[in-house]
Amino acid sequence: MQTIKTDILIFGGGIAGLWLLNRLRNAGYSAILLEQERLGGHESINANGIIHGGLKFGLSAMLRDVEDLDDMPALWRDCLAGKGDLNLSGVKVLAEHQYIWSEANLAARATTFFASRLITGQVEAVEGAARPSVLQDAAFSGNAYQLSDLVLDIPSLVQKLASNYKSCIYKVTPQTCHVETDDRHNTSAVFITAAGVEPLRIHPTRVLLAGGQGNEALLEDLGRRLPEMERRTVHMTMLKRAELPDFYAHCVGTSRNPRLTITTHPTRDGEKIWYVGGELAEEGALRDERVQIEHAQRELKELLPWVDLRGARYKTVKIDRILPAGERGLFRPDNAFVESIGNNIVTWPCKITLAPNLGRQVLAQLQADGIKPEHAQPTEALPLLYPEMGLPVWENVFS
Repeated sequence: MQTIKTDILIFGGGIAGLWLLNRLRNAGYSAILLEQERLGGHESINANGIIHGGLKFGLSAMLRDVEDLDDMPALWRDCLAGKGDLNLSGVKVLAEHQYIWSEANLAARATTFFASRLITGQVEAVEGAARPSVLQDAAFSGNAYQLSDLVLDIPSLVQKLASNYKSCIYKVTPQTCHVETDDRHNTSAVFITAAGVEPLRIHPTRVLLAGGQGNEALLEDLGRRLPEMERRTVHMTMLKRAELPDFYAHCVGTSRNPRLTITTHPTRDGEKIWYVGGELAEEGALRDERVQIEHAQRELKELLPWVDLRGARYKTVKIDRILPAGERGLFRPDNAFVESIGNNIVTWPCKITLAPNLGRQVLAQLQADGIKPEHAQPTEALPLLYPEMGLPVWENVFS
């Protein structure tokens, strides 16, 4: 049996696991990442790519301070420029800015709220040709604001994060991977048995659980039921139509979510889709596809009646967004979740926006525990397969 010692073993090849792999390798730690399915998982690869500072919550943000998220767009922009926590130069940016528009009957309240943010540089009122093309129509009578937030192409981000340390990433299955623990919930070893090759035994100094909903099964392997996680299901709507205009915007109302959130994503066949979330997706969690599409069509017709969507094709996808139990409330968490259990660290970024916060918390935890780089990175690749890249659901669902 081949035995390998490593500073860090990471479970999960979504944005969280890949971000942590890059941060830790850059900090000098040896690391190995194991993924059971495809890189990007399900939640990450199907994300809309929004990097926001909290203002998309709109008018309801007046009920609570959301400044803890304010620095996230700037941190990501530094990374995209190659000078931040990670070098993300080359990652495709779909939109340098997002927009908020208000319903006509909320225009006065929107003006009052956003006026307090104009001097911070986070928000800019836009008129006429400065608005996105969808909001330049004469029929639009609300207010429009430009946010400093940006939108990333998630497949491009996954590809970038995975390519930096490709030799550290391996595919396993629940049948071939066994976690051995002691009575204090420490992970003493991870055994991997792949057909036709010598079994592997990995001895990690620390194990990072970054598998999203997969953390639940990993915690069971550790003999733990806590920290408990929650699944918040959202029912996203996709519409595809020739000559669809680019639009990255939130329609704000008085509820805890934007009434609609729309992002535009290119597809491999050269067309585009609108990816529609917000309150529509939250409230549609229990609806079937047909009913959800009907709701989406009514919302789009009411809020953007001047946009010609005749002939558009519609599909939906349900996504479980994973949060630690107890975080469900009026607003979303402002920090990633990090908790130590023995020599394991359980992580949930809670949203892609918070990946930099997750990386910084994990490094701080390792330093607080006195864990320094000790083992050399294996010079030879392990006899395991490399996981395939995931694809967003919209690449195949319209076929």
